Amino acid sequence: MSDSVLGYFKEVPIVQTVQVVKIVAGHSNDLNGAQRLNGAQRLNVLSDTSHSEHCRACKERVRELLTALYGHCQVNHSFSWPARPGDYEQTPIGGALRRISAGLGDLRGHRDFVKSAFVPPCDYYLPNPPFILEFDESQHFSRPRLMTLSLYPLEVQLGFPLHRWQDLCREIDARDDEPLDRDERRAWYDTLRDLVPTLHGFEPTVRLYAGDYPWCSLNAASERHRQAFVGLMDHQAPSGKRKHNP
Repeated sequence: MSDSVLGYFKEVPIVQTVQVVKIVAGHSNDLNGAQRLNGAQRLNVLSDTSHSEHCRACKERVRELLTALYGHCQVNHSFSWPARPGDYEQTPIGGALRRISAGLGDLRGHRDFVKSAFVPPCDYYLPNPPFILEFDESQHFSRPRLMTLSLYPLEVQLGFPLHRWQDLCREIDARDDEPLDRDERRAWYDTLRDLVPTLHGFEPTVRLYAGDYPWCSLNAASERHRQAFVGLMDHQAPSGKRKHNP
C-alpha cells in the first residue's frame, strides 16, 4: 500500500462485483499470470478504465476478507514501536537492523532516512492471533528494498516468500525520488514491520502484492472466495483463530 491505508474505507462504497475471474480455492499458482491479467483488465468497479493495483475497492475487500476470517481487523493501526536502529541494540534483531541501516545509507548516500520516532501505521492489524498484513503496491519494490531483504537474518520467519519479493524488486525497480530518500524511508519502515512484530509476540508479518490479483473480485460472504483468499496468501497467514464456517 502507499504506506498506510489513508481512511478511504468511509469514502468508497462496498461494490458488488460480477464474476469475471474463476475463483479457485487453492494456491495462487492455480491462476497463471495471463489469467490474472485478463481478469483484472475485464474488471471495472470504480471507473471505465482498466483495473489497477491502486484500486481502492481491492483494499476494502481485503479488509472484509480478513474480518470474515479472523473476526476483527483494524486498518491503519499504529504501535508505539521505535523506528531508530539504536533502539534495538539489546534485542535479537539489533545486529541485523544495524547492518540494514548502514547498507541503506551506503547504497545511495542517503543516511538520514529515519524521519519518524515510531514505526508508521501498518495496513491491517489482526489482534487474534496478533499479526499485521501489508498490501504492497509497486512502489514498495525498489533497489533499496531489495538490499534490505538481502540482509535479513537466515533464521527470520516471514509470512511472505522472500525470494519472490526479491524478484519483484528486480523486475519492478520502482523509483520515487520525491523526496530524494523516499525509497530508503519506505524500505526501512517495511523492514521494521517485518522484523519488529515478533519481538512483541506477533506472528510473522504477511504481505500481499497488490498487482497479483483483482482482489475486489472476491466476496467475503462466500466460503469459496474466503478459501481462495487464503490460497492467494500462499497459506502463510496464521490459522489458529481462523474461522471455517460459511
